[in-house]
Amino acid sequence: MKPEEHQSCQSGMPKMFTQMSEQKPTPMTNRFGGEEVRVVDAMIDFIYPEVPFPSKRIFEALGEERIRALVVYHHDLLRKTKVGDLFPANDEAFKAAVHKSADFFVEALGGGATFTSVHGEPHLRSRHFKVSIDENARDIWLLMFKKALKEQHFPKAHLQEFWEWIEALSIRMINRRTTMEPICRYYWSEIKGEFEA
Repeated sequence: MKPEEHQSCQSGMPKMFTQMSEQKPTPMTNRFGGEEVRVVDAMIDFIYPEVPFPSKRIFEALGEERIRALVVYHHDLLRKTKVGDLFPANDEAFKAAVHKSADFFVEALGGGATFTSVHGEPHLRSRHFKVSIDENARDIWLLMFKKALKEQHFPKAHLQEFWEWIEALSIRMINRRTTMEPICRYYWSEIKGEFEA
């Protein structure tokens, strides 16, 4: 097949899923089992970045109680945003969900198997399939974490290490895409000035 004869079902596709309703129906004739080979463009939703899990220095500096308090504070902030409906409305169920999240943070920061010994491997994306987390929800999650870090006076000596971890990790929670654009990154070099004030 010559390159100019290349026909793809991806040609002319919308860049955003919200544009699907604007797309004209494609005739179904010869899409499958045609006379000639038909090539479909390669398509990758997005590539997950490396996640630099932090050293135990953060756990040693904060301790379990302060890490759990940070997670509670972060979730209380989230509950007041437009992604608040992703969490249980019932206070007891909300507390249980936050406790589970805090277990993960304590373990990830070096405090022992508080999460995996009870819940198994994290598998963030699949664990969050029960709720729809898109790029915007991830941005809100990260923005509220930045606010929590400031307001809870997270130790400046460990901010970069912590931020580089949660910024990359937060991408792993996205389980619904609303755009074909690359995921927005919030690199430490771009946001560190916000912590210097």
